[in-house]
Amino acid sequence: MYIARDKNNDLYLFYDRPHRGTECWWAESGIDGTYLKMEKALYPEVTWDSEPLPAKLVVSADDV
Repeated sequence: MYIARDKNNDLYLFYDRPHRGTECWWAESGIDGTYLKMEKALYPEVTWDSEPLPAKLVVSADDV
């Protein structure tokens, strides 16, 4: 999984490593649920100019 920020500051979690377009990041596998829009305030270190940040989704039994 990867986190990337579009040029308009929208933040997304991608299942596969995305590729930079002219104004946004694109997943090779298309738009069939392979990404999730996230709160813009999260991960301020991820910018349009930075490369996608590798991420791991962890679910704790305490959170369920």
